[in-house]
Amino acid sequence: MRKLSRRAASIALAAAMLFTTAGVSQKKVEAASTGKLSVTGYQDYNDAQKILKEVNKYRKKNGRKALKMDRGLTNSAIMRGFETTIYIPETSPHRRPNGKLSKSINKKIIYENCAQSAETTPKQIVKGWINSSTHRKGLLLSNAKSVGVAAVTVVSRDGYEANTWVLDFSSSKAKKVEKSKARKQFTKNIVTKNSYLKKSYLKLDSRYGTIWETEKMQMKPTYQGKMMKEYGVYPTVINTSSFTSWKSSNPSVASVDSNGRITGNKAGTATISAKLKTGTKITISKKIKVVPTNQQIDPWE
Repeated sequence: MRKLSRRAASIALAAAMLFTTAGVSQKKVEAASTGKLSVTGYQDYNDAQKILKEVNKYRKKNGRKALKMDRGLTNSAIMRGFETTIYIPETSPHRRPNGKLSKSINKKIIYENCAQSAETTPKQIVKGWINSSTHRKGLLLSNAKSVGVAAVTVVSRDGYEANTWVLDFSSSKAKKVEKSKARKQFTKNIVTKNSYLKKSYLKLDSRYGTIWETEKMQMKPTYQGKMMKEYGVYPTVINTSSFTSWKSSNPSVASVDSNGRITGNKAGTATISAKLKTGTKITISKKIKVVPTNQQIDPWE
């Protein structure tokens, strides 16, 4: 069995925690040509409730009223959590991958806090926000009455998990209070500007570069944008449904189906490729080596 060290990669990503914050203005931005990237992950409502508890504890300590978790705002925050796995906000006010302001996802949003990390707790996340003056401002907004809370986990390269946390504050009262403590799976289509859909950001990855004859393996498209690279954040796995025209340069060696699943047929090499379905015309590819079943494989190949 071929195994890789999970701990080494987890520590590397954990060190790349970053925090972003944004007030929201009314400035308009022109619509840009876009594509869509499909990402699957989970919202941990139990962690979201813990985040809210820590936020309200800090607000009470500073003479502020407790916030209610609004279901509509939380749904928006979840989407923002998924969006930040593609585009990490570089400026304040925050912008989304489609180029629009964060407020465009929900007109009730007046302020937003975001954080990304590999392994941490809700308490640590809120402490990080408290230690940042711009995030602390959001936590202590005197006119805030409700908040949307996202505790999103997506799979990054090699199967490691990356966590994204989002608070979307509002001066409106919670219309419907979110009380769930479940862990729910979501698949989100993230509308992304073509300027963020660069060939250098998209790659075709696989667990291994060498497989045995008759072995099957899932190819995994990944995305790692400019800020992700700068902060050392691992690439996000993109669903194969975002790509089309899956092909093998040598099907007799390795064939591939429409979902990016390959099969080793005989010893040799083949290049597997796929095209981005929407937005910029990009083809990504990876060379795969197939060896006889009786040949030993280096797990790091």
